[in-house]
Amino acid sequence: MFLILAIALVTLVLVAILTWLTWTYTHWQRHGIPYVKPTPFIGTLGDVLTFKKNVGLHINDIYNDPVFANEPVVGIYMLHQPALLIREPQLIKSVLIKNFQNFHDRYANVDVKCDTFGAQNLFMCKYDTWSKARPKFSPTFSSGKLKQMFPLMLEIGNNLDQYLLNRGDNFDLELKKVCGLFTTDQISSIAFGIQTQSFLNPINDFVLQNMENLKSRPNFMMITMLLLPKLTGLLGAKLFSEKYQEFLRSSLNSVIKNRLNTGEKRNDLIDTLIKLRKEALETVEEKDKKLYDDMLLSQASIFYLAGYETSLTTMAFTLYLLAKHPEIQNKLRNEIRDSLEANMGKITYESLKSMEYLDMVIKESLRLYPVVSYLDREHKSEGGELDTFSLKPYHNYTLKEGMPIFISTLGIHKDPKYWSNPELFDPDRFDPHNSIPPYAYMPFGIGPRNCIGDRMALLEVKIGILNFLKNYEVQECEKTVKELKYGANTITLMCKDDLYLKFVKNILIYN
Repeated sequence: MFLILAIALVTLVLVAILTWLTWTYTHWQRHGIPYVKPTPFIGTLGDVLTFKKNVGLHINDIYNDPVFANEPVVGIYMLHQPALLIREPQLIKSVLIKNFQNFHDRYANVDVKCDTFGAQNLFMCKYDTWSKARPKFSPTFSSGKLKQMFPLMLEIGNNLDQYLLNRGDNFDLELKKVCGLFTTDQISSIAFGIQTQSFLNPINDFVLQNMENLKSRPNFMMITMLLLPKLTGLLGAKLFSEKYQEFLRSSLNSVIKNRLNTGEKRNDLIDTLIKLRKEALETVEEKDKKLYDDMLLSQASIFYLAGYETSLTTMAFTLYLLAKHPEIQNKLRNEIRDSLEANMGKITYESLKSMEYLDMVIKESLRLYPVVSYLDREHKSEGGELDTFSLKPYHNYTLKEGMPIFISTLGIHKDPKYWSNPELFDPDRFDPHNSIPPYAYMPFGIGPRNCIGDRMALLEVKIGILNFLKNYEVQECEKTVKELKYGANTITLMCKDDLYLKFVKNILIYN
């Protein structure tokens, strides 16, 4: 009798599991939406969970599957959770701009109880925090503020220039390393108010602490935060380790205290933090002050995490492309020479802003290699059932509450529907007289939750590229990779291999 009952119970459980699997993984089939065939229990995440591809490349591969070439949306599964990949530009506009009220949060998540810095920065925080914090920090990145920050950024550009000149007339250089020194100094100066002098001391305390934080975060924890956000609290997934958070608090509080004592102003993020702290003394309730203060300090932390890899990778990819296309490099160096001659050898904020071809080159580099290779959102029906989002006229389907939405920046940037000969490096696409396909170019995102620091990032990259090229030509060398391959265990789109180029002195203008 016991054996019969046990067999019956096991059979019942198996039938229940089979029924659940069938119902769960036929969601898109039942609603008539094209989909990627899922694997039971892991959905369509096999290549990501086994670390064969990073998330952006995985989503890009789905975007480029010929089966979906003419489809506005594709159904996918985050484990058992139905999700959508949006492919049609007008739908992208609806998600990121027109219907922002339904998509104001990223799907990615960090639990504030596990990691207050990771959960409260502008990139990861939820709408309630974001809607209050974004207006407070936006003025820091206005054109006027950037112009005031420019001397700080230019000083580090000069350090890069001197670093190259000290190496001689002809040498090979690994781009990711030297670009990393440049971006480390830029971000530490602007966001932390610290002079790290990485070109003189590449392994300083600031760099070591950031490297340790990156190493202390296992890859599966990043996947949890990005794709399985409901598990972040359970697994204790952190963007910033407790030790790193204490390092940031100590460093930033020390800089802020010194500023208050000396009265120094540098027109950087620290000045903004001081101003907002003073306002908080009068407006924030005592019980909320520590969490609010962590929210303020966390903005500096995300600028390193978001700005370090993105800017260094953009510079490295751009120089790599210029070495492979010497005719484009010559045209850009001619523009740099003309600008320097017109300004008596000096780089000014206005002269850099007026360099159209430099702007075109960087924009085309970001089209081919968008460092942020995908965007994510979560559907919310804030006003109840009547305030939900429908896929009409493409499909008669209304999104469910909490549904993840993904957009492949890399995929749409190279889609021949929107870009002729999309694999070709052609800066003339971005000539001011040419029109850019709407909602098919978004290296910094689009809409209210686009990157708050996009203009600062572009300014930083322009200063870097100009200082690389004003005294040197970049050329391919024996160690230059013939084809770029991307890292599988990275958040951003980064080159898997070292990027070596030859630098040959060819001074554009003598002071």
